[in-house]
Amino acid sequence: MAGCYTEEEEKMKLDYETLKPEDLEEGELKIELTEDAFEAPLTCTSCNKKMEKVMIDFELPGREITMHLEAYRCKKCRKEYLSGQQAEKFDAMLSILDAMKQQAKIKFERAANFDGKNWFIRFPSDLTKSWDKHMETEIIPITQKDFLIHLKRDKLK
Repeated sequence: MAGCYTEEEEKMKLDYETLKPEDLEEGELKIELTEDAFEAPLTCTSCNKKMEKVMIDFELPGREITMHLEAYRCKKCRKEYLSGQQAEKFDAMLSILDAMKQQAKIKFERAANFDGKNWFIRFPSDLTKSWDKHMETEIIPITQKDFLIHLKRDKLK
């Protein structure tokens, strides 16, 4: 409706579609997002239409692996987007593959120790500052020599 804003309020309105960093005044900017802000249903940024959930096969370049990811496709322009959760899954897979191909950015070597029953390794304290004694660990064999170690938070006490 025209005339709903005072002249001062009208000047303060921003066109969020064309907003650039230089349009913002210096100061603190607070943004609140809900937990599901990047989850379904997604809207296409080009067409402003609701997107449909589809499964896509993404072949990782230079590798013999295809990932099956849940994506959202615009029915009109056919653009595909991953939800935040699926993008994290994709990023984690790339990190795991890089680590397995010895291309990890950070690498630690430690001796494997045997206590008579079990093998164990020690983690550097710089990596474990956020760990607590109530966490559980999943050890997932990938090959006979490669394992994925996943820390599960908030074990029920």
